[in-house]
Amino acid sequence: MWRPLLVVAVVALAGCSGLLASGESSVEEGDLTPAPVPEPTATSVELPRENGSVDLERVIDRHEAALAERSFHRHVEREGPQNTRDIWIDRDGGVVRIRQTFGPLTDDAIVADGVVYRSVRDDPERDYVTDESDGRLPYVFSASGAPRLRQVLDAEDYDRIGTVRRDGRPLAVVASNDTDVPLSGADPNQSVAVRSRLYVDGQGVIRYVEHRERRKDGTEIELRMRVRTGIDRVPIPWWAEDAGIYG
Repeated sequence: MWRPLLVVAVVALAGCSGLLASGESSVEEGDLTPAPVPEPTATSVELPRENGSVDLERVIDRHEAALAERSFHRHVEREGPQNTRDIWIDRDGGVVRIRQTFGPLTDDAIVADGVVYRSVRDDPERDYVTDESDGRLPYVFSASGAPRLRQVLDAEDYDRIGTVRRDGRPLAVVASNDTDVPLSGADPNQSVAVRSRLYVDGQGVIRYVEHRERRKDGTEIELRMRVRTGIDRVPIPWWAEDAGIYG
C-alpha cells in the first residue's frame, strides 16, 4: 500500500543527504524535475482557503472533478524512475490504458468497449489475454489519483507561495516545508520532515506534485506526479497492435 500506490514505499534516496534540495530546475513536459521557486505575485488562479491556509481537501476535490470529463495522461513516480505508474484516458474514444513498472517488471492493460486487455509476460504463444471489464481500472484506485493524494498529503498545512507559468498557463504553487509533522494514525512519537509542492492551474487540475518525507527512523519517501490534459488518443503498445483497439 502507498503511505504507512501513489504505493508510498520505504526507500533510501540515492545520494540524498537530507530532505531539502539545494536548488531547483525547470519542469519540462518529459521529466519530473522540480520547477523554479516562484516569486509571490498576484494571479488569476484562485484557490480555496480555510483558516488562513489553502484548503487542500477542496483542491484535491477540484482536481478530481476537473479530470472527470477530460482526456489526460497522468504519470507518477514513487521513489524514483524504476517504480512508476501511467494512466492514459481518451474520453472521446472510450479507451483507457494503465501501465505500471517496478524495477524490470511491467504490467500493462487497456480497457476498451467493455473488455480488459492485459499484456502477458514470458509466453511465446500469446501477447495478451482478455476479460470482461467490471468497470474498475486495473492497477489504480482512481483515474485522477485523488485518493492517494489525500493519503500522502493529509498531514501538513499548505500555503500558497506564488505563481509560475508553464506551457502558456499560470500555475499556483502550494507548498509545505516543515519538520516534526505528526503522522496521523501512527505512533505519536513518530514524525516526518516534509518538503511538498503542488502546481495547480486555473481549471483546478493539479499539474505537478513533488513530495518528499523523512521520518525519524530514517525512512525516506518520494512521490512525483505530472498531469497532461487534452491528449488525442491513448498510445497503443506493441503487444496490443492486433487487438483493433481503435478499429
